[in-house]
Amino acid sequence: MPKPVIGGVPRGEDLFGREELIENLWERLERDNVLLVAPRRFGKTGIMYHLLDYPQEGFRPIFINVEHILTAGDFMVELMAILLRDHHFARAVSSLWQGTKGFGRFLQNLPSSIDLGGIKVELREKTDVPEKWISYGERVMSLLSKEEPRLLLLLDEFAVMIDSISKRDSEEAKRLLHWFRSARIAPDTGTRFVIGGSINLISTLDAMRLVDTVNDLSVERLQPFALETAAAYVKAIFASRDIDLDSELADSILELVGEPVPYFLAVLLMAILDRQRAIGSPISADTIKAAFEEDLLGGATSVVFQHYRSRIDQYYPGREAQVARAILGMLSRAGRPVQHDTLYHIFLQTYRKPPSPQANDEFIQLMKKLDNDFYIVSRDGAYDFFSRVLKLWWKTHYGFQGE
Repeated sequence: MPKPVIGGVPRGEDLFGREELIENLWERLERDNVLLVAPRRFGKTGIMYHLLDYPQEGFRPIFINVEHILTAGDFMVELMAILLRDHHFARAVSSLWQGTKGFGRFLQNLPSSIDLGGIKVELREKTDVPEKWISYGERVMSLLSKEEPRLLLLLDEFAVMIDSISKRDSEEAKRLLHWFRSARIAPDTGTRFVIGGSINLISTLDAMRLVDTVNDLSVERLQPFALETAAAYVKAIFASRDIDLDSELADSILELVGEPVPYFLAVLLMAILDRQRAIGSPISADTIKAAFEEDLLGGATSVVFQHYRSRIDQYYPGREAQVARAILGMLSRAGRPVQHDTLYHIFLQTYRKPPSPQANDEFIQLMKKLDNDFYIVSRDGAYDFFSRVLKLWWKTHYGFQGE
């Protein structure tokens, strides 16, 4: 029976309802590399961990969260360190010393008991990997290209890393992206990659005019649960506590959440169960409503919601951020989807631009960006928030600030 996971990453049976997606990912990985895109707390990392924990025959997965990495050299240090501590791939990586000045001595003097963090320090301080990362990257990818089982490299938060490197040194970010694409499309390589991101990599690279560096990737945009899956998840969570929830109450939970994002649903279910345990009486409509308004909108998820707000300033440059906030503020206050022309007027007013074909193109690009970053959804020429829960939170905190 699954349990709702709030703070950590769902693993094993706690990763619910993603069986078909995972099966499809393994099928794609036979021939393609995958870009897995989703906002934070959608289950992206849980899916990558599932590939790590339950690999299909013929693959040996390695997982690296690269969010904290600020240079291409540090990326190569992270990769080589984890490969050197893997009993299967260490043998191949160790052959790098042949013709590589100083690296053989480094490997010979590397204590067998040193942990992963220690290897990173040693690589930074005692080798030229940080400076000659392209050379080492080309060699290590070549050495691993025909290994069996083949390497499946799972890189989480890749877009954040690229954005950070680019802000420090845009040319270095370009070199890393071009090297990485060459590694992925190398002839006869058996290595496969799953690249995960909670900000949209395509939007990040579009701003850098480098979208062509990821055009080889098969894009998987992670969606919320299907309604049937969400209903089964609600039933399973309460069944794990031996609670037979009335079907009308179960329907009210799904209605309140709107788009059934797994994390939002898990937070609400946990809050309902905590309240039920505290009062010691059967779950009621009032219990569910209080859990939604006080715990979901105002409690454990507030940091996740704030991330949506703060990344506007971080990833939408200059006046674009102000325009995006104005559009989202209006959408949060609207009782129904808002028509294209109304939002275009806000765009022009906030930018202080006259209408023109160029302005219309810029507006369309901004709306695509907000869509790709999971803020909004477009249907029949009108726009609304992607998530009902996020819309209510945005309205409460930012909907009336005149942004």
